Amino acid sequence: MKCHHIQDISYYPKHDSAKSYALSNNATLDIIRMVIWQRLMGSVLSIFKRKPKPIISIIGTTGVGKSDLGVYLAETFNGEIINADSMQMYKGLPEITNKQPINERHGIVHHVINHVNWDEEYHIHRFQKECFKAIKRIHKKGKIPILVGGTHYYLQSVLFLNKTVDSGDSPDKFKKKLLTEDQKKILSTSSPEQLHNLLVKYDPVVAMKFHPHDVRRIKRALEIYYRTGKTANQIYLDQQKQQKFHSRLRYNTLFLWVYSKKDVLEPRLDKRVDKMINSGALRELTELYDYYCSLPEPKPKMDQGCFQVIGFKEFMPYLTSNRKHVLLDTSQEDVLKDELFVKCCNQMKLRTKQYAKKQVKWIKNTLIPDLSSEAEHNWCHFGKIYVVDATDLSLWSKNVKQRAQAIVEQFLKNKKVKESVPQIPESLADANLIREKKEAFDRSKWVYHTCDHCLDKDGKPLVFVGDQYQIHLKSKKHRRAINKGKRKREYEAWLNNKEVASDQNKIENSTRDT
Repeated sequence: MKCHHIQDISYYPKHDSAKSYALSNNATLDIIRMVIWQRLMGSVLSIFKRKPKPIISIIGTTGVGKSDLGVYLAETFNGEIINADSMQMYKGLPEITNKQPINERHGIVHHVINHVNWDEEYHIHRFQKECFKAIKRIHKKGKIPILVGGTHYYLQSVLFLNKTVDSGDSPDKFKKKLLTEDQKKILSTSSPEQLHNLLVKYDPVVAMKFHPHDVRRIKRALEIYYRTGKTANQIYLDQQKQQKFHSRLRYNTLFLWVYSKKDVLEPRLDKRVDKMINSGALRELTELYDYYCSLPEPKPKMDQGCFQVIGFKEFMPYLTSNRKHVLLDTSQEDVLKDELFVKCCNQMKLRTKQYAKKQVKWIKNTLIPDLSSEAEHNWCHFGKIYVVDATDLSLWSKNVKQRAQAIVEQFLKNKKVKESVPQIPESLADANLIREKKEAFDRSKWVYHTCDHCLDKDGKPLVFVGDQYQIHLKSKKHRRAINKGKRKREYEAWLNNKEVASDQNKIENSTRDT
């Protein structure tokens, strides 16, 4: 299916014949009106049929060199950088948020970065608004916007149409209704169970998709319903219908995926954490901890605002153990030997590697399947992903810079890339990174399951969403719980039989005595 932006408009003022004009006192005026109408409609059609302007999106895990590649391409192709890392929006904290040093930016303008106060919670709709503004400004200067960052769902909300309820150039336009005081109270004070029960009432389909304790997403679905009068499920179905007829991409988009093999990336990430610690991350964590302690009760959760940054939650045991003074009064060498410090540092490394794994999973399971539908529209907004191999840093110039430069040159010149250029380089041919076809949408996966054998810390059955339940059933944890329950039942049965036998003996002895 080819991409069509708007149907041709064939309506113009019609007149039976030239004779009718001669008979009309307003013939000249009618002709002028017709010419104006034709020109106006031609202008409107040209606007809608105009090819979207180009944009480059650099994606990939943390620690693979996305920022370096972004600056190189911006220098080479007259571009400017737009940050798409949700933590780098916050002011300060350059080490723990991994902001690229100013001297390494080579004078390239960076947008949407280092501008949010710590007492603000940055959200996806604010990012959309700021990002759209930056893209428009960059295009107006005749330059190329280059989006760089690992918060991939932020990128997706900007580059794709209908990825958020309030998509469009005015991210807040969907808010047709103000929340009532009762609705605000519900969203701010209700327990997870109460919120989930409400969502089951208003939007049972989406309620089955979310984990009952996924408070953030449940609140968002309820807020959508309160503000729009439509359920998230209804909106989702409308979006699914629209994408059958039009490209889902907002711009003419090229994706560059900077990828490193896992066995090489993970040690690199460990070393990166060590470098951060040695370069001032401890003092930044202390500064953030002091700010956190100054806030009134109840304290913000660790999944809110700037406190989400990797490292803060992981180092909280160290920071709260009355050892904060160690950072100032003890030598760096002694701090690095501290047992609790080492444990927290290892947790930070683990979390960083888990985040990298999550980023790859998102690209493979969400972004790539979404882009596969662009083939149905003859790639009219492009939307292909090209992988560059950042595994061997000694080959960075050849495998990353030169390959990316060649791809971008063709993209900007021809609005496409030659078929002879593979999306995946030969060095990563066996990595199974890009699936050719999109799997059919399976709504049956929108369901959660409870496991009565496995309990959480509060003694309640564990809950799993979609495929995670089948994975859990095969896990060691589940098998241990089953075996533990089986042994417990066997013991209770043995104990019960023993008590029954004891009672029977007492009865028999009593009978003999009488």
